[in-house]
Amino acid sequence: RGEVYQRQALEILRIKLVGVIPEDQSVLRASNQGEPVILDATADAGKAYADTVDRLLGEERPFRFIEEEKKGFLKRLFGG
Repeated sequence: RGEVYQRQALEILRIKLVGVIPEDQSVLRASNQGEPVILDATADAGKAYADTVDRLLGEERPFRFIEEEKKGFLKRLFGG
């Protein structure tokens, strides 16, 4: 699962997450047109790149494209 690998990579590299770019057909489309996907305000990948740039510039942005790990019944019951 993607979120598991992402979390493991962050733990191994000991770095702060600044962005997650989702798989998006608009990347291929933008590439074929010779334009950066970040210019497509309707594309999920473009929004994610813009959010990442903003974070690198010190602005607070939510991580739109990260799914929270769903806790099982026992974790919800006993915490964790």
